[in-house]
Amino acid sequence: MLETINNFLTKEVFSNIKKNFDGNFAWYYQDSTGNKTDKSNYYFSHILFDNNESKSPYFNSILMPILGKLNFNYLHRAKLNLYTKREKQIKTASHVDFEKPHTVALFSFNTNNGYTEFEDGYKIKSIENTMVLFSGNLKHRSVNQTDENIRINLNINIKNVI
Repeated sequence: MLETINNFLTKEVFSNIKKNFDGNFAWYYQDSTGNKTDKSNYYFSHILFDNNESKSPYFNSILMPILGKLNFNYLHRAKLNLYTKREKQIKTASHVDFEKPHTVALFSFNTNNGYTEFEDGYKIKSIENTMVLFSGNLKHRSVNQTDENIRINLNINIKNVI
């Protein structure tokens, strides 16, 4: 299962969400990507929701407008990722976000040459205001960008519980 939705948010809503990143937004350094043993690259993150509770004052302003457009009834986690520009692209270790069945909703805040790659070689390009939905059992990995100072995406793990 893989679905791409271009122009996921209206221009106005998208612009309002991006304003949150202006100024002193709190990003937290992570020394591994994909799994704890993969030290091939680093990134910064900001957890919006985890362990059944909001973890950020930005939950409503960033996450809610996006969640409102997704079809789900259980939220596992929502996490912002920020990758910094590197001289060369680094492919991190492949991983799944959770072992439990779920769907990954990956939203890109800016266009750059970084991407998410699946084990079969298929790549999800980072294109501004694009949402990609895929099965959480698909191993994937992040690949940083070399053309823009930052790459920001939102990784949401959701599930439909019957």
